[in-house]
Amino acid sequence: MIIKSKSIKSKKALENTIRYILTKENQKQLGFIINRYIKGDRSFDKEMQEAQSDLIKEQNLLEKRIKNMVSQFSENESKRSIERRNKNIAYHEIVSFHKADTDKLPKKVLLKIARKYAKERSPNSMVISTMHSDKDHLHIHNVISALEFATGKPVRLSRKEFKEVKIRMEQFQEKELGLTFSKVNHSKKKKRCFSLILNES
Repeated sequence: MIIKSKSIKSKKALENTIRYILTKENQKQLGFIINRYIKGDRSFDKEMQEAQSDLIKEQNLLEKRIKNMVSQFSENESKRSIERRNKNIAYHEIVSFHKADTDKLPKKVLLKIARKYAKERSPNSMVISTMHSDKDHLHIHNVISALEFATGKPVRLSRKEFKEVKIRMEQFQEKELGLTFSKVNHSKKKKRCFSLILNES
């Protein structure tokens, strides 16, 4: 699997990212939305399922859901213990798979991968995860807070630490998932052909 990380440095960028990952495709039919430490989100999920026949109501609920998520991230950010210039308030991270492994990645497996990634990447951070299948390969989008939940402690991985996360995920993939084409040796440079797949996400 390829894992790519992008920094989010403003509240507006955070809102745009969350809106993008939640509205890119119909999550009810194709994917999932999971989160960690987002208060009140379960009620939105239930209401949106009940409003499936009313498109306007569903869209309004989705906007309220997005606003709630952004508010929760902002509230957590207000607890930051150390202020920095040019700080990150969150990360947008994409876990991507080779198109030839799509048949081995049903929804329940992608859910398992999303939960595993959140745990390995930042076990105490706020997380929103969803899947996209709009390209010719499946990929999971994650929005991860740059602070631990409620403590104000920054979560920043060095290149070495992020590489270690990738290696652990690769080991998990090999042991648990049996994906043949999505294997990547993270101790070496990525193969250009598979890297290009992620850049199209």
